Amino acid sequence: MDSRLDIVVFGATGFTGKSTLPYLHKLAQNPERSLTWGIGGRSLEKLQNILHEASTRIGADLSGIPIIIADSTNEKSIMEMTKKARMIINCCGPYQVHGEVVVRSCIETGTHYVDVTAEPYFQEAMEKKYHEAAQRQGIYIVNYCGYGYMATEIPVCLLENKFPGTLNSVEIFTDTYQGVYSQGSQFNIGSWKSAVVASSKLKTFFWNKIKRDWNSVKMRPKICSRLPFSRITSIGIPNKKILPFPSPDIDIINRSQRYFYENVEKRPIQVRHYYLLDSWKSILKLLFMGMITIIFSQFSCGRKLLLKYPKVFSGGHFDHESPNEEVVENTKICMYFYGKGWSNKKDSQFNQPPNKSILGKIDIVNPAYGFTCLAVVLSAIIILTEPSKLPKKGGVYTPAAAFFDTSMVEALQKNGVPLNILSENDL
Repeated sequence: MDSRLDIVVFGATGFTGKSTLPYLHKLAQNPERSLTWGIGGRSLEKLQNILHEASTRIGADLSGIPIIIADSTNEKSIMEMTKKARMIINCCGPYQVHGEVVVRSCIETGTHYVDVTAEPYFQEAMEKKYHEAAQRQGIYIVNYCGYGYMATEIPVCLLENKFPGTLNSVEIFTDTYQGVYSQGSQFNIGSWKSAVVASSKLKTFFWNKIKRDWNSVKMRPKICSRLPFSRITSIGIPNKKILPFPSPDIDIINRSQRYFYENVEKRPIQVRHYYLLDSWKSILKLLFMGMITIIFSQFSCGRKLLLKYPKVFSGGHFDHESPNEEVVENTKICMYFYGKGWSNKKDSQFNQPPNKSILGKIDIVNPAYGFTCLAVVLSAIIILTEPSKLPKKGGVYTPAAAFFDTSMVEALQKNGVPLNILSENDL
């Protein structure tokens, strides 16, 4: 174990992988720790070029960083890579295609694992197949460590920790902004492939979700969904139209809440997610693109079209070319978290309407390749350095289940992510 590298980034030549390296270089070395790291991928030449590019970008000599040749289509090479690391950061998607072989090898070699997947069907499959094996090995497999889920899971944890009583519900309102002078794609083709693969599994995923919900804990009082296209002006969020957002992140939060209910005896928090939109044009565009992607992804010929013409089907957000750095750096997402509950923890109060509210906010600049890379690196480091604050046994976990008692909130704040409580009020 002593000869192993602490962290290896697999898929380092992809856009997300190479964007992770500056964060890993910075965070692996500080007065409190000194972690060794390396990179893995299929092509030695490309990996060397990535290290050279990263050296130029951050102004440091990375020529001595170990390089490991590994290919997801060659399980033996993946096994050799995981043997050389205590932790794998997997940036090689789509995970439904390339992810399981890495998880399986990590189980075999006793290596921790984190990734940035946004494919809920993949994570659910990994939990069913490998949770008990990971527990026996004492290793942690944590999926969803990128923007799509960490940006919702961790703020909900913050609200729960800061709420002076028992939290019943949280409503998430997402507001996006992109610089008006920026042109070009916002995400790389690898992210689009993952989105298409995830969409193709939605039928199975939501059918499983329905079956889970039939057996779910019946919560009272139940949170009511807000009307589509209505406005909210009294709780401190922007005065825009809202659109219910049936995102898989809500299911992930629900699974985290089920974990807390079953293992820590916490009352589950009910969650709803909405988009904030400026106009009917933006609403119709979002609905149209979402429906077309979901419908086309259900058929082989439709998936081929989606992958061949990502720019057309995504409204210009995805492209075969690398994302425009100006667009990436000028993309900002503000997420508001409005919670309601009771100011004390007496069960007798739960039959009464909530009497306390709390409002939190997270501001994220460059969510896809800034926040995502920061979050996944912090996830890897916290698993390695704060084992006593993780769930008692290893296993396959969602971010909230894994990091609830750790320093994740403080680490994000310390590294430039504004994540704050804005107000608390009596109802």
